[in-house]
Amino acid sequence: MTEAKNSRLPMQTYLLLGPEVGEKNDFIQSIKKSLAKASGGAVDSYTFYPYDSDVSEIISIMKNISLFAQAKLVLIKNCHDLKKNDAALIAEYIKNPSKDCVLILATENTKADSVIEKAIPADCKKMFWEMFESKKKGWVQQFFGKEKISIENNAVNFLVDMLEGDTESFKKECNNLALFFGQDEAITEEKIADFFYNRKGENVFSLFDYIAQGDLEKSVVAAKNIILSGESDPRKILGGLVWQIKNIYEIEKMISQKKSFSEACAELNIRAKKMQGIYSSAIENYSIKEIEKIITLTANYQLLFGSIRAELQHIMLPVYLYSFIVNKGENFLANNSSSV
Repeated sequence: MTEAKNSRLPMQTYLLLGPEVGEKNDFIQSIKKSLAKASGGAVDSYTFYPYDSDVSEIISIMKNISLFAQAKLVLIKNCHDLKKNDAALIAEYIKNPSKDCVLILATENTKADSVIEKAIPADCKKMFWEMFESKKKGWVQQFFGKEKISIENNAVNFLVDMLEGDTESFKKECNNLALFFGQDEAITEEKIADFFYNRKGENVFSLFDYIAQGDLEKSVVAAKNIILSGESDPRKILGGLVWQIKNIYEIEKMISQKKSFSEACAELNIRAKKMQGIYSSAIENYSIKEIEKIITLTANYQLLFGSIRAELQHIMLPVYLYSFIVNKGENFLANNSSSV
């Protein structure tokens, strides 16, 4: 995708696709800066969602002259949720856009409505994929290097496992860790785990505590609160649970090989008493065979959540939790659906 140069306005419409939110937001900011520079003045910025905005009003805003700004930037998020008629109106506008307005359509999906896809020039479309594992590790190391904070390799791997998703999640949590630890102490895996476990509010660690106890009701409420708080979404919640599920599996394997619970925790460097207590509850409630099924169940739901819309992920998350906690890894939908 290219931008106009020589103080001209950027391209007037963009379609930003894909699950990587952080780089997408950086790109939007770069467009806004280019727009301000090219127009030589202030920029009015508007953000809309399909489900709480009237598209005809959005188009009216884009077409009308701004009284106090030289240009406008209009962002429509979750554009995959546009109704057919609304998508058609947007596509019609794109054919003859306002010269002082840049319209950005964004979605975490890999496709938008076909009429919008056809209306936007190919060089105005950009796909934002999530980072590869190797890139994530480099990103974390570079971040703490700039902050002059020491972080162990195991801690980097732990963060990469826990922070499933985009650079926006990485930035947020790494900033929190940098503020908490500062430059005077090395960040270890155990310290990060303690930080997450003891943080106020619901998170994937408190959620796993309820799961370990076999409490479905509290687990569903906790998952809902995590989503409502904006801390995470269903895909990232599952990513955060994976590391803890794998730890339970490793502990149970060692116990089956005649090692004690304490020996298993020591070998896995799980030293925090609270974490040990949660894992102890988990091995009482789930056998190693059940954990094997739960690992498969979780992997299947990760694939499912990567292919369906956000609202469907919200609906399916309690089904996953029921399959985990009550059915001990047996998918609740197995006899009724072939989609998972």
